[in-house]
Amino acid sequence: MEAQLGSVVGNLANQLRRDIALGIIKPGTKLNIEALKKEYKVSHPSVREALSLLAGEKFVSSIDQKGFRVLKTSSEELKDITRIRAELECLAFEWSVNNANIDWRASIVAAHHALTEVEKEMLSDHVAFALEWDERNRNFHYAIVGNCGSPQLLDLIAQNYALTRRYRLMAYSNDHTAKGLKAFLKMSSQEHENLKAAALAGDIEVGKDIIRSHITKGAVIDVN
Repeated sequence: MEAQLGSVVGNLANQLRRDIALGIIKPGTKLNIEALKKEYKVSHPSVREALSLLAGEKFVSSIDQKGFRVLKTSSEELKDITRIRAELECLAFEWSVNNANIDWRASIVAAHHALTEVEKEMLSDHVAFALEWDERNRNFHYAIVGNCGSPQLLDLIAQNYALTRRYRLMAYSNDHTAKGLKAFLKMSSQEHENLKAAALAGDIEVGKDIIRSHITKGAVIDVN
């Protein structure tokens, strides 16, 4: 029974996280537990547990312990989280290069290949492929830093990536951002290629410069 509940809560949290990230549930929206129970066809405890999980991830906030509300977006928060994420990934990249081995290099090549495939699709339909792109982008970045040898550092990177995710997806899923977004994606694709090359060459300083510049550019995407 516990495993089943965990699966229900996990699936619901994924659905809510997706709907918040894509802007289907708007920032500032008060979340009615009874309405969510009916919409997602789950139990009251499952809704509350899923929302508590998302509160811990800073997707929603608790209102006087009586309800939940989707957190509003903030350009200052985005800049702050993005800057922290960039520095954490720079450190993890350096440690990963110092621990370099053939398995790490192979994981980077594989993750980059998967990412390039969906990058092409994003250029033709950024709304339809936003979620898949973000998953593969995350996998590529995790591959780049995944050989650092520090589970704690990787956890911090994962947390900061998750906190910036809804900003990216809200921007990528909006039609009005299409023109600027396509130019951004082309530039991002080239930076991914350059980052892969730096990792395979073991060039720490070049790789860190690319990571820092590449990630902090994301803080200027219009999410309003």
